[in-house]
Amino acid sequence: MTTAPEPPGQRPAGRSAPQAPWYRVHPLTPYIRSWLLIVAIAWGVSNTFLDDVIDAVVKGEPLDIGVSGAVQLVGAGLVLGVLILVLGLLVGLGWLSWWFTRYQVTAEHVRFRSGMVFRTQRQTRLDRVQGIDIERKFLPRLFGLASLKFDVADGGERGLELSYLTRDKAVRLREDLLVAARRAGERRDAAAHPSPGRVSGPPAPGPGLAGAAAVRPAPWASPGARAGTGRDPGLEGAPPRGHGSREVRAAERLGLLGEQDEIRRVLTVPTARVLLSMVLSWSTLIIAVLLTAAVVAALWDVRSLAVLLPGYLPIAIGTVSTLYRRLEHGWGFTLSEVPVGARIRYGLLNERSSTIPAGRVQALEVTRPLLWRVFGGHRVRVVTAGKGGGDAEGLQSTVLPVGSAAEVTQVLELVLPLAHPPVALVRAGLDGIGDGAGFRTSPRRARWLDPLTWRRTGYAMDGSALVLRRGRLNRGASVIPHHKTQSLAWQQGPLDRRLGLASLTAHVTPGPVDTSIHHLDAREASELQARQAELARAARARDAAGSGETAPEG
Repeated sequence: MTTAPEPPGQRPAGRSAPQAPWYRVHPLTPYIRSWLLIVAIAWGVSNTFLDDVIDAVVKGEPLDIGVSGAVQLVGAGLVLGVLILVLGLLVGLGWLSWWFTRYQVTAEHVRFRSGMVFRTQRQTRLDRVQGIDIERKFLPRLFGLASLKFDVADGGERGLELSYLTRDKAVRLREDLLVAARRAGERRDAAAHPSPGRVSGPPAPGPGLAGAAAVRPAPWASPGARAGTGRDPGLEGAPPRGHGSREVRAAERLGLLGEQDEIRRVLTVPTARVLLSMVLSWSTLIIAVLLTAAVVAALWDVRSLAVLLPGYLPIAIGTVSTLYRRLEHGWGFTLSEVPVGARIRYGLLNERSSTIPAGRVQALEVTRPLLWRVFGGHRVRVVTAGKGGGDAEGLQSTVLPVGSAAEVTQVLELVLPLAHPPVALVRAGLDGIGDGAGFRTSPRRARWLDPLTWRRTGYAMDGSALVLRRGRLNRGASVIPHHKTQSLAWQQGPLDRRLGLASLTAHVTPGPVDTSIHHLDAREASELQARQAELARAARARDAAGSGETAPEG
């Protein structure tokens, strides 16, 4: 039996609060993190003696090794001793690094401590955690390891990373941390908005939870709880795993459904479609042009390759790495609905699982590149609060690397925090030209600044979102929910002022989605700014009224 923790105000004098224990990561962590340095050192040491060792083995000659051109060392035993010494030094430093790398889980924080001489400690508040992703890069996957990445509200790319753990332990720890994070958020909300007669503490068990069997304790629980002789106080009242409707509903409410408990598989991107999208890309076109030029140059004069190839090398490396990143992100891509929102999985060598919490998408963009029109391909990217924008291409924010128009509709309905996503407006934003279908476009005088796209540049809105469209060759449409708009910026340069034009930008969380519209009529841009500000204010008021909070000013 586990004794309930005493409230802070009733703890006897002289007794301090019990400290949560610290746990170490997997012993292979330092070696996997510094594998490139280990390979470089090993290659440098072995390359120094490689030629002499080969001569000694093949020709049977004595092994003579020069050090700095001064001291002559003879004998393979000394070489072996040097290698063993270097290897022992690396193993010892790695062990010390592992010994000083620990993590701690409390009721309020997750802490990660590392460093022998210069020590670093990072922590994340559980009530600010929006999601926890499991990442398995190629080398850790070979050893059955994984890392946990925390998405924190307003954290951007500064979220905590906990690496490396065994995969099973990472999955269990993630599930327990999500429960702890949800309960920390409930305690924060209860403290901020107390209700009459409400007692702070863990939520009461829901219907069907009375008499539930003991559940698996958290990884940081006491040994007695882990052995099944007691219960973890932080998970008291949690339901057991099962397929009954009552237990499943309770598990959904508490966020206890795990990796395998998806509500439905929304879509899976076929590998053939990913490869086709790579072939029909500008990167592949650049490689084809370079190869054609190299073949022509070789036929004309083979010596010209000595001039061309060094200049081609950086371009080839850049384009090939771009293609590989797209292959890595699209390989095995699946989008699923889970109780807390949506989950994406992908990865060829580096396996990644990422969760998009419900209601956290700030903006969405659907693009249709020129070359993809051959097979009707679309790409969908989102800006999610608490997640960084990823790389320059926004691959880490992609929720559909390449898909059909029907799949775009499924994505809109799943990830947008709207009761009625503007599916028709997005379709018109990708297909339409000029005014019509609810869109207003740039005036005719904007053709001096946008000769190809002025009839495509436009906007439309309904009661839930603002939709911006752009581009004639590579077409795109951005969706900005009204209640996610943080502010609006009206801009006018000297040429715009001369032509009576202006641009408008809707500010949301930074990310890969373009939320600007350029070269509208100046008066219409001002009216749009005022109207969108009013719609955003009203939408935030409705959203706050639905959640029982106070609407922010803005």
